[in-house]
Amino acid sequence: MKRYLRTAFIVPIILLSGHFASGQVKFTTIVNSRDIGQRDFLQVQFVVENAQQIEQLDPPADFPGFSIVQGPFQNSGMSVINGNMSQYQGVSFVLQPSHTGKFSIAGATALIDGQKMHSNSVTVNVHPGGGGAPAPAAGSPFGNFPANPMVQPFGADPFGPASAPPVNREEVLRPGENVNDKIRKNLFVKVQVDRNTCYVGEPIVAAYKLYSRVNEEPRLTKRPSLNGFSVYDMIDPGADAVSVEKLNGKNFYVNTIRKAQLIPLQAGTVNLDPLEVQSTVHFVKVASHQPGHRSGNRLQDMLDQLSEEGNFGPEVDENVTLDTKPLAITVKPLPDAGKPADFNGAVGNFSVEASLDKRNVAAQDEATLHVVVRGKGNLPVITAPVVDWPAGIDAYDPKAKESVNKTVVPMSGSKSFDYVFTARDSGHYTIPAINFSYFDPISATYKSANSQPLELQVIPAAKRSRPLAPEVATAPDEDEGVVRVVMPILLALLLGLGLGWAWWSSRRKQQRKVAKKEAAPGPKPEPQIGTPLPSAVYVPAAPAPDPLLGARRYFEFADYGAFCREVNRAIWKAIGQKLNLPSSELSKQNVMAQLELRGWDTPSILSLETALNECELNLYTPAYDRHNMEQLLRQAEWVLDRLA
Repeated sequence: MKRYLRTAFIVPIILLSGHFASGQVKFTTIVNSRDIGQRDFLQVQFVVENAQQIEQLDPPADFPGFSIVQGPFQNSGMSVINGNMSQYQGVSFVLQPSHTGKFSIAGATALIDGQKMHSNSVTVNVHPGGGGAPAPAAGSPFGNFPANPMVQPFGADPFGPASAPPVNREEVLRPGENVNDKIRKNLFVKVQVDRNTCYVGEPIVAAYKLYSRVNEEPRLTKRPSLNGFSVYDMIDPGADAVSVEKLNGKNFYVNTIRKAQLIPLQAGTVNLDPLEVQSTVHFVKVASHQPGHRSGNRLQDMLDQLSEEGNFGPEVDENVTLDTKPLAITVKPLPDAGKPADFNGAVGNFSVEASLDKRNVAAQDEATLHVVVRGKGNLPVITAPVVDWPAGIDAYDPKAKESVNKTVVPMSGSKSFDYVFTARDSGHYTIPAINFSYFDPISATYKSANSQPLELQVIPAAKRSRPLAPEVATAPDEDEGVVRVVMPILLALLLGLGLGWAWWSSRRKQQRKVAKKEAAPGPKPEPQIGTPLPSAVYVPAAPAPDPLLGARRYFEFADYGAFCREVNRAIWKAIGQKLNLPSSELSKQNVMAQLELRGWDTPSILSLETALNECELNLYTPAYDRHNMEQLLRQAEWVLDRLA
C-alpha cells in the first residue's frame, strides 16, 4: 500500500560558531540496505551536512512499492573527531515493502544556504522472504542501539542506592544552555595507560573508557589498532564493565570498553590508535523561561530545579561521534651491556626447575626432561630454555604448556616444557644445570636462574630377535648383505619343511593301516582289562603363524608406510577373531566396550587404543621415525599377545 506525503519540514536556521569545521555542503539520501526481503524494513534518511542555513526540507511525495511504518522523524547531530566538530540535520522514515521488485526512492529537496538542492535517488531491490524482524523503535530510525547499563529512565541509578556513589545525570536542557557544550562536558571517551615508557617485553596496561553523565545509547564503531604489541585482555571485551569514577569533582558512570596488557615487540615509538564511539544522547527541554541561576542554598536550589523540571517541553535527541586521541608509547630497547648469550627475551622475575620422569632407563627407550619456568612477566612469549645435552643423547623439540593469570599486572604463573629424549648407549649420564636468563626491568639488569643438575642411569637395551626379511627388491649394493642374511633362513625353512613332510607321510600311512584293519569282516576282539581303549592318533599342531611377519619385514627394510598398514591390519584381524564381530560392527568405540565387558582392564584397553591411533596417525600424516616405529612394533606385539 502506498502512502501519499505532502509534508514540509521548516528546519531552524543553524548558525555554526567558529568551533565547527567548514566543508562542502552535502545533501544525501541514505538507506540501510539496497537489497532486502519483503518481510524486512527499509530505513531511509535524507541528510544535510556542513550547511550554515537550512530553511526548508521536503521529503519525496510518496514511496512507490512501500508503505510507511514509522516517521517522519527529524534528526540532528554532531561529530567530534580530533577536536574538529561538524553538524548535520536530517529527516528519516521506516518503510515496509508491499511487493517484490526494483523500486526507486526519490530524493528530497531543500533550500540550503539560499540555494535549492536535491538529494540523490536510490534503487532498492526487494526479493521474497526476509527476516520479518520487528520495526525499529520510534525515534530511532536506524535501529535500536545495543543495550547499555547506563541507559536508564530519568533519575534512575543502575547500581542501586548502596552499591556506588550517586551520579547527577544531566538530562534536562534548560533555557539558554547549548546542547553541544553540555554533551562535550558530560560525555567523552579516554584511553589510560599505567606508563608511557617501557622496555621491549615489559607489559603496560591500557584501558579505553566511556565517561557519561547523560542519558545516551552508545555503540562502538571503530576498535583501536594495537599493532606492535602482543595483546592479552584483562576483562571480557563484551562484558560492559560499569563503574563510577570522580573526575574534576563530578561523579561519572564509566564503561570500560577494553582493558588489556600490551607487550611491546620492538623498540621505538608506538601509537595506540583511536577508539571511536557513536551515541544518541537524549535530553528533555524545560518549557519555562525561568532564569537558570542558583541561590547557593542547597535546599532552595533543589526545589527550584524540581520546579523547572516539572515543566518539560519536547524531547531532544542528538547524535554524536566521539574518539580518543592517539597515544604514543615510548618503547626502550633492552641494553646490550651484560646481555647473556642464552637470553631468549624473558622480561620480569623468574625461577627455573627441572626433573626427570625416570632416573633409570634402558638404552633406546624414551625418557622425558620436565622444565618449569615460574614467575611474573611476559610468560606467554618466552621460549624454551636451551639444554646442554651430554654426548650420546638424542632429544626432540620440546612441547610447551602454560598456566598464566592474565588479570594481574604483571602476568604471573608458570610455563613448562617437556623434552623427550633417548640415550644411544648404556652408561651414567649427567644432564647439566639449566640456565634461564631474563631482564629485570625494575633494576634494569640481566639476571639468571639455574636448576639443579640431574643424574641418569642407562642400562643396556634388551636383545631382540632379528625379523625375517621381506620379499622386496633391493638395491644392487645391498644384494650381498641380503644373501648372507636370507640364505641361511631359507635353507632352514626348506629343511624343516622336508622333515615335516616325511613325518606327516609316515603317520598318514599308519592311520590307513589301522583303518583298514578295523574295517575287515569278523568279530572284533573284546578289549582286555587293563588295555587302553583305542583313541584318535595324535598329530601335533603346527606352530601358529606370526601375525606381524609382514610388518617385521617392512620394518627391517625401513618401509614404514607399509609397516604401519601391516600393523593396523594385523590388530584389526585379531580383534575380529577375538570378538567374533562382523566387519560392520568393528568400530573402536564398540571394540573398547566389548573388551571391557570381557574383563579387560583400563591400561590394556588404552594400550590397544593407542596402538590403533598411532597407526592411523602415521598413515594419514606420515612423520616416520625408526625409534617410534620400533616402539609401535613392541606395543603391537603386546596387544596381539593379549588378544590371542
